[in-house]
Parts: sequence; structure tokens; C-alpha cells
Amino acid sequence: MKVLGICGSYRSESNTNNIVKRVAESANSDFELVYLGKTKIKPCTGCLSCAMNEGNCILDDSMRELYEKLIAADAIILGSPTFREDVTGAVKCFIDRTIAIYYRGIGPDSGEPYTGKRPLAGKPGVAVTTTAGVGSDRAVETLRLYFEINRMKVIALLPEVVGINNIDDMPDVIARAEAAGKKLEKELTKTKL
Repeated sequence: MKVLGICGSYRSESNTNNIVKRVAESANSDFELVYLGKTKIKPCTGCLSCAMNEGNCILDDSMRELYEKLIAADAIILGSPTFREDVTGAVKCFIDRTIAIYYRGIGPDSGEPYTGKRPLAGKPGVAVTTTAGVGSDRAVETLRLYFEINRMKVIALLPEVVGINNIDDMPDVIARAEAAGKKLEKELTKTKL
């Protein structure tokens, strides 16, 4: 089983990315972490060229590799720090660009005209957000909605208030991340049988 962790902070060793990593490690599966801060992802232009070209986006950037990783993954962990009470621009850009996979002819129909298929349907997902204080509700909702639109199974939502602290000094945050990883492991084991 392969878990794909999307780390949405531009700082590699951020609390968000470290929580995503803890969840992935605790899932007791092969995993890969993608750090959006180290990728080059252009914004979606809304041209819908992907809809007319079997899911091939005209933009040539890091998303081309990520499309294949998303489709191949058995589970996805998506993490974002909370900026201005929502996900980061990097995460929103990533979410917008994943529309191209809807037109690859994989998965169940979306149920609405012209919106393609849902190749991530049924895959378990974990959403991670961090914030310095209050205000992560909208970020959590953005990630939850992404999973819902893709017809994924939400295993855990982790909205963590970490302030400017380091999660290594926050055993309760680590425990929740590890518990989410164990739930993910259990779900992956069920789907494997």
C-alpha cells in the first residue's frame, strides 16, 4: 500500500509538514512525501484543455508527475498551514490543478455533466491544518470539501492549534497524528482484503 503525503507548507520542517509525516509514518505503509514548496506548480487558467485532451494539462510543470502519484496512491494525506483563515496559495493551486485527472477516463462518473470522472473515489484521506491561534475552520473545510468532491473517504481531520511552538514539544498533537495514521492503516488493511 502506498500513502501519498502532500506537504503544503513552504517550509520543509514546518509543523504542518511534520504532522503530515507523522501520520504517514504511523500508517505502517510505504509512503512518499511531496513538498509543495519544492515544486513548481503554475496556477490553473481554467482553459479546460484537459477536458478536451484526455486529462492532459497544457501547463508543463511539477503537476504532471503529481497526477500520476495521486492516481497510483492508495491513500492521501493533505496538509496546509492556515493563512488568512484558509489553506495556503500553494495548496489551493494544487487543488485547482488536480481537475485534469477527472478527464483521464478513470473511476466512477462524477454524476454531473461535463465534470468527468473521479479517479480518487474511495481512497482514504487525512486532512491536516495548523494555525497559530483561532481561524482554521475554513482551512479544514476546504480540505474536507476537496476529499468530498473527489468522493474520497475522510479518515481524520486534524486542525491543530500549535502557535509558534514545535510539535516535538506537543505530545497531544503527536498522539493525534499517530492515531490518525493508525486509523489510516486500519482502513488500508480493510481495502486490501
